Parts: sequence; structure tokens; C-alpha cells
Amino acid sequence: MKRLSFVIAFLLFPIFSFGITVEGIQCGLGVKNRTIVKPSDSFKVGDRVWCLSVIKDIKKPTFIVHRWVLDDRHFDVKLMVKPYKRFRTWSYKTIYPSMKGVWKLEILDSKGKLLREKIFTVK
Repeated sequence: MKRLSFVIAFLLFPIFSFGITVEGIQCGLGVKNRTIVKPSDSFKVGDRVWCLSVIKDIKKPTFIVHRWVLDDRHFDVKLMVKPYKRFRTWSYKTIYPSMKGVWKLEILDSKGKLLREKIFTVK
């Protein structure tokens, strides 16, 4: 009986998965061949800041949100992700003079749950 319970639990585990996870976030001045170009945590006005996220354990097509946060403002970018063991996606924000400060990029799942965040500065 114990063996049967174990086999059933093992077979049903993928159905009741714990959701997608973020393996990493990296910011830089571009994306080329699905990798970040000139990685940094510090940028200047006029830069176009790119953030690449590596998502894993995707069981079905869904989306994530890159939420770019500065002070009490935020900018959301909805990004589709597909069912792969490891999926890379990215978004960018062009930095204008009124956007100096400490930024935070939040990665949210389709239900709005915070999965991971990255801090960077604009001088």
C-alpha cells in the first residue's frame, strides 16, 4: 500500500507543481544572442537599461511581469513565457533626466506574486 501511494504521489507531482522560478536577473546596456551586453548595476541618464531574466520550471504557457520601480512610480512590461525547463526573456527602460535614483526591477508571476527582484542605480 505504501508503495502504491508513493507511485501515485510521484506521478501526480508535476500536476501540482510549485510554479515557475527565477534562476537569475541581469541588467546591462543591451541583449545579444540571449545574453546581456555590458552588464552593470549602475547606469546614467540617456541609457537604455535592459534586464534579462532566466525563468525555469515552466509547465504551461503563461506570462511574467517586469515591474520597473522608481520611488512611488512603476512601469509594467508583460512578457510571455513558454513551457521550457529554462526560458530567457527581457525588457528595457530608456532613462530620462527625471529618472535618476535607485531602481528596482521586480519579476512577478501571472497572479502578481513577487518571484525575485534586482536593484540598480541611475546617476
